[in-house]
Amino acid sequence: MTRILVTTDGSELGHAALGHAQALAGAAHAAVTVLCVQADPAVLVGEFAYVPPVDPAEFAAQTRELHADLQARVTEARVRVEPAGGRTLVRAILDVAREENAALIVMSTHGRGGLGRALLGSVAEAVAHHAPVPVMLVRAGQTPAVWAATEPDRPAARHTPTA
Repeated sequence: MTRILVTTDGSELGHAALGHAQALAGAAHAAVTVLCVQADPAVLVGEFAYVPPVDPAEFAAQTRELHADLQARVTEARVRVEPAGGRTLVRAILDVAREENAALIVMSTHGRGGLGRALLGSVAEAVAHHAPVPVMLVRAGQTPAVWAATEPDRPAARHTPTA
């Protein structure tokens, strides 16, 4: 594994996946790209909500602030804060995963089920269904695992099948 793409929406729940990606990247000696896709400043959100237009200068300032915050949280990672550019959040994430040649996508999820997921949808679920690579979903409250890495000079134990 050479590159892990971790997504966040800028919220504390979104940031929950950052520690998991860092821990796994450290064990796998992989690089990390942090991605935050910003919805277009004026967009109809489904049938139930509308996000009012945002001043372009204010949007650019928010983008710079978010980029600086993410870079401070994950100092050794490459950070990309990008507008959706007319794409859905899912399509934008999948496009960046391909551009970055990611071997794994890590993202947090609300863990909604039933009616909540039916009404609100799930970006994480859609990414998991359409991603060209494995997706690791992190639920709120999960702490990063300690990943065991095999030392380079010691081969991993092999399982010998029995007859």
